[in-house]
Amino acid sequence: MLRMSLHKCMTRRLSHASLVNRLSRHSPCMSLRGNIVTVAISCLLFVLVACGDDDSDFATRPSDDSSSSVMPKSNDSETSGSSSSTKSSSSSAKSSSSVTLQSSSSSSRPTEILEPEITVNETCTEVGACDAMVKTDISTWHFVRKDGFDRDMEYIYFVEGTQLMVKTIDYKGVEDIDTLKVYSDMTNEISQEYAFNAAKLTCKNGGGNDNKIKSCVKDTVKTLPKCNTNLEGVIGIDTTGIKVICRENEWQIDVEYGSLMDDRDGQSYKIVKIGDQWWMAENLNYADSIATPSLSGKSWCFNNEPDSCTKYGRLYTWAAAIDSVAVYDDGDGVNCGFHAGSCTLPEKVRGICPSGWHMPDTTEWNTLFDEVGGKGDAYGFSVLPAGYRHDDDGFLNDDDYATEFWSVTVYGDISAYVMRVSRVRGILDFAIMVHAFSVRCLKDDP
Repeated sequence: MLRMSLHKCMTRRLSHASLVNRLSRHSPCMSLRGNIVTVAISCLLFVLVACGDDDSDFATRPSDDSSSSVMPKSNDSETSGSSSSTKSSSSSAKSSSSVTLQSSSSSSRPTEILEPEITVNETCTEVGACDAMVKTDISTWHFVRKDGFDRDMEYIYFVEGTQLMVKTIDYKGVEDIDTLKVYSDMTNEISQEYAFNAAKLTCKNGGGNDNKIKSCVKDTVKTLPKCNTNLEGVIGIDTTGIKVICRENEWQIDVEYGSLMDDRDGQSYKIVKIGDQWWMAENLNYADSIATPSLSGKSWCFNNEPDSCTKYGRLYTWAAAIDSVAVYDDGDGVNCGFHAGSCTLPEKVRGICPSGWHMPDTTEWNTLFDEVGGKGDAYGFSVLPAGYRHDDDGFLNDDDYATEFWSVTVYGDISAYVMRVSRVRGILDFAIMVHAFSVRCLKDDP
């Protein structure tokens, strides 16, 4: 189980005064600490291409740097959010909905898995001997130039003590060593600068650059073998750790895509299979508050603009997301979502998801993290900057996170877990239930 750090933070800039006033309406004896609790998952770049719009972001995989599990404490979270109650969530529309799956690839998977092969590449460059000289490395002050009679003369510079010396070897192999007294202190940067420029000029004036110095660098890389007809259908692991499959002479991301139709309103959604889970690859945009009374006054388009719902989906309070009216038969279900008693949930909550789909809990979010890791834009989950609705401050965009998704798992009486996603990370946080965030649904197990 992926483990995450638990930071104290209550999300979304809910002012202390606002929160105290809200709580006082429900429980005058209740006090609220000002600290905000955050369950942080560092470094999770979620995934986004193939099934959504191009300007999407996704999270990286959280690092296992905490001694505590991401699953909440039994009293305040998982016990409250997922009990052994036999009660089950009814249909949001009080009718049986169906979904249509249209997978774009075969459900069968080859068993052979290829690992990247190690390849050593050597890159070589050639440069003139004069240009190859390095001021701080006198061993590179070594070149062959022409003397006054157009014969080869080799120059080798070196230092004895602090004195610059030069050895010359003529075309007959006769050696001579001279002391360059003007450069008597080669520990001095200014003296070294002058000596370097003089040696380089000597090299160039005699055509020293005509002699090329070859240097080579070896680079070890890992690559999969070329995808061809012999490997058709074979699964490989690329250099970033992503599963790929050989199809039509090309290594492709090993995921399945499809679509579902929500029979309640006829809307169609893209879906993606990541690991063994089928996720919606678009935010839910269900809005029938007559068939689903839980939505009445509890869901919005960002800035109340219908076009925003078309592109980014709707924003829902937690009570709307879980379809509290359908879950609770005690007459108070519509009020569940902000200090409304125990609010005990069944083991699986369909909420406002289409028939056969449900609201994910923190365990199911973790399963997704375990599968995708921090591999970036690879699996087509498609996260768009949908914004959110603050109960006091209205519609807001978060500068740090692209969007937030509700989890069904509660934290205490007034908060529930949300998955916050950015381009470079994702964190499992918790937010006041009266705020409004996006909803992604997860397909029920067969």
